[in-house]
Amino acid sequence: MTLAAATLPVITALLDEAARKRYAGGVLGVQAKPEWAGPDEFDHNGVPVRVVRCQSALAVREALLDRGADRWLVVLTDRDETELGLGITAHLAWQRLRRPDPWAAVQDKFAATRVDHGLVTAASAQAIATGLLAAAPPDGWPPARVGLLTADHAFGAVAALRLGLGQVGEPVDLPVVLRWSTRAESATAVADLRVIAGDALVDALLAWAADRCATCAPVVLPLLRDGRAADTVPMGLVARVVLAAPAGSGPRALLGREVGGQLSEHVLRVWAEQAELVTREVILTEPDAAARVLARAETLLDRVEAGSFAGESAIIRRGLTARLAVLGESLRRGAERAAARAAAGGPDGPLVDPAALPAVEEARSQVEAHALAGHPDEVRVPRAIAGVRLARWLSRPAPIAGDLGGLAARQRDEDAWADRAAAEAWTGVDDETLAQGLRAVLEAVRLRRDAHDEAFGRALAAHAEQDAQAPAGLVHLEDLLPKVVLPLARQRPVLLVVADGMSQAIATEVIDDVIRRYDSWLECLPGDRDRRIAALAPLPSLTTVCRTSLFSGMLATGEQPAEISGLGTLAKAHGLTARLFHKVSLDSSAAGYALAHDVAATIDDTAGTALVACVLNTIDDALDRSDPGGTAWTADTVKHLRPLLERARTAGRLVVLTSDHGHVIERRQGKSLPATSVSSNRSRPVDPTKPAGEGEIRARGRRVLLHGGDAILAVSERLRYGPLKAGYHGGAAPAEAVVPISVLAPGEAPDGWRLAPPQSPSWWRGPVNGGTAPAAAPAASTKAGTRAPRTSQAPTLFDEQPDVAAAVLASPTYRDQRKRAARAAITDDQVARLLSALLATSAYRLDPESAAAALGVATVQLTGALSQAQRLLNVEQYPVLSRDADGRVVLDTTLLRDQFGVML
Repeated sequence: MTLAAATLPVITALLDEAARKRYAGGVLGVQAKPEWAGPDEFDHNGVPVRVVRCQSALAVREALLDRGADRWLVVLTDRDETELGLGITAHLAWQRLRRPDPWAAVQDKFAATRVDHGLVTAASAQAIATGLLAAAPPDGWPPARVGLLTADHAFGAVAALRLGLGQVGEPVDLPVVLRWSTRAESATAVADLRVIAGDALVDALLAWAADRCATCAPVVLPLLRDGRAADTVPMGLVARVVLAAPAGSGPRALLGREVGGQLSEHVLRVWAEQAELVTREVILTEPDAAARVLARAETLLDRVEAGSFAGESAIIRRGLTARLAVLGESLRRGAERAAARAAAGGPDGPLVDPAALPAVEEARSQVEAHALAGHPDEVRVPRAIAGVRLARWLSRPAPIAGDLGGLAARQRDEDAWADRAAAEAWTGVDDETLAQGLRAVLEAVRLRRDAHDEAFGRALAAHAEQDAQAPAGLVHLEDLLPKVVLPLARQRPVLLVVADGMSQAIATEVIDDVIRRYDSWLECLPGDRDRRIAALAPLPSLTTVCRTSLFSGMLATGEQPAEISGLGTLAKAHGLTARLFHKVSLDSSAAGYALAHDVAATIDDTAGTALVACVLNTIDDALDRSDPGGTAWTADTVKHLRPLLERARTAGRLVVLTSDHGHVIERRQGKSLPATSVSSNRSRPVDPTKPAGEGEIRARGRRVLLHGGDAILAVSERLRYGPLKAGYHGGAAPAEAVVPISVLAPGEAPDGWRLAPPQSPSWWRGPVNGGTAPAAAPAASTKAGTRAPRTSQAPTLFDEQPDVAAAVLASPTYRDQRKRAARAAITDDQVARLLSALLATSAYRLDPESAAAALGVATVQLTGALSQAQRLLNVEQYPVLSRDADGRVVLDTTLLRDQFGVML
């Protein structure tokens, strides 16, 4: 009989078994080769153990002299029990010799009654069993199910407990293996296990894990065996790129070499898909692991010489770079003839070729589909999206605006958003192709904005000279408190926040941030309006002119004392109490406090102080010290704004967020016009030797408060009269003179006001030609039964499709539905606008904001409004109108046609 050699794991397993039989010590006789590679003495579970090799019965007898009840003596002998005799075996645990059968010990460690035949007959089975014993946790392995130890249970337990691969009792598959391979400790865990349990177990375990990967086993196994587990996901990402290379090409051959053989198309595709899914998950949950994976993928991409196909990857950073380059080129092509278009059809005609928009939108879609598109460190994407928004704006005719009211409304509703996008795009990128695309679009933007600025400046000068009333939808800044703020303060206490220098463009950004990040704040509009109010600043648009007029409720100039006095007098005249805080007071907070105690106490005093006003100087200060066009304006970047909002919310105050004037940004493209006397970088007195020239207007009248009521003001944003700064104010450009106003309520709107529908223009919200088209603002929508002019571009929301909507509303089915839902508050006009907006998209889907805009309701009211629309359109509960998992509103055109008998 050939005897096996005893090993330390087998001996410790036998000692464990003896301990379970209540043996605290004694003699363990093991019939094995009298060889021992382990330590002669060691401790096991706190009990001393001594191993002795005995080649004869006499040697065993001599060894027994050293036995003790409180320690273990392990006798290794090749003699059998008959040779030893009862005199010796009587002293042994179990009164017999034990044979070192590792599988019996393994069976015991797993609390199994039998072991699967495939395990005990596998190649290196004995070494695998020894490895299982060596790697066993102190409490043993998880018990085998129904007493049968299978390979899945044995290897699954080792994988989970020793490698951290999967969970005990849960199946291991390709996604589990790929996720595990991204962890920094995975390679170390495998190496450690080799030291503990030996190569046989580890190799069998890795083969088992690879086999769980099914289709991808041929690629996973070589990488695991070569100690390259960390390459499993990065190389899968590269596989996506290689799929774009022709069969038999260099990249395919080189990738095959990496894994030891050529791979089928199916294997590459499955590998790529699963690697991408895992990486997207890791990007969101484990940024350090994601960084390792992506960096390695870049290296492997070069190794297989597949960089030219990088755009195929929606994960690798170079793929995003390639996609951004495609987007940049599409922007450049669309805007390359902007100057010629402006010369031929005027700056208010389409300056970007509408036919180029589908390519722009497709490229944008590819960029946004990339896993890194939303990464906080990825600054190129928001700048590229800003370029897309500008291209949409430039591809459609600008709204017609003939008088000052229309021009100011256009600034508020369209141009300010374009200014915001332009500020983002202007920041620029390092990628040459994208930079060229952004530059082309920005040059086209300047053509249109210059014309708009000039038209506004002329209209503003005429308005001042005529001393006319404020146009509809606007107020003069000096009338803002008496006509808007103080009437609100009679209803509910108000916090008035004046962000010095905040333009309409910056206001859109700040208000968006407040509404989206702080769901307790809801924007409100006067009940009869769909758009925000705006104010016209007195001239020149300087702080000493505008802010004093604002707080005084009349045209006035002065410094902070005049503002404080003016507000007190004005509030008292309206029977209210008010208090004004400037920068020094706001900055005087105690250590550890976000607000000064005096400011906080006054805001809390809703019974004693109806109106609290605070002046925030962050934006105006930036005009002197930094680039206000390169800042992401939020409630946090405007110093004190966030704690003021929080305090006002707690106190139950309405908030009116406004400014005293706006500003223009220095782009280093302007010129300085020498002047002997100036009141600012943008205003100067009338000089007979230097009349108003290009980029200037002459304004005179009661609302011109400096230079004797007669001044020359800069209109072009590229003109200044003084030293170079980051930005300027004092001129007559709409960015300086059209003052933003937003009323925010911590809950319900005040009496006479309503919750505001989305205020962004349609081209801002979604793609012009794609899955989610923008919805037109209610104020600009056409009524059912009329047709808006069509352009040469593919159908978009800008081409209203009211005929279908009108046909639905005129159908007998709809009239019957309307009778059944007679109490529904939603109007037929709202239903028509929603249908038209949905029909204008290729996928018949609208994002929530666009759907709310089409219905003319606040986004928070969308669910209720849609429910009413569904009562009218979902005949017999058929889902003509529904919402998908992402919250988008979906129109089923087949059901619409069948239920209402309309032609599409």
